Amino acid sequence: MAKRLEFSLYQDSIIDTLQLRNYRWQYLTQKKDTIIFKLEQKVENLVIIKDNDASHIQELNLTIKKQNKQIKRGKLERWFFGGGLLILTGIIIAK
Repeated sequence: MAKRLEFSLYQDSIIDTLQLRNYRWQYLTQKKDTIIFKLEQKVENLVIIKDNDASHIQELNLTIKKQNKQIKRGKLERWFFGGGLLILTGIIIAK
């Protein structure tokens, strides 16, 4: 009878140990899945940020090109104005 009681206690202790291991394994698996999900979300967010940055860079490049054209156009207008002023001054002096 004592052997059966001792064997029963040993089995209960093994069952408790296995249940505890099973619980820990389930907890760790759930934690791992949660971490993987969060990391996947971070990757998606970083991809969106990268795409937005690329579009911002393209828009800034277009803005720079437009400003460069305006600067060139302004320089040309100043040349025409300066040339016209020079010609007008020459005509006034000649009279």
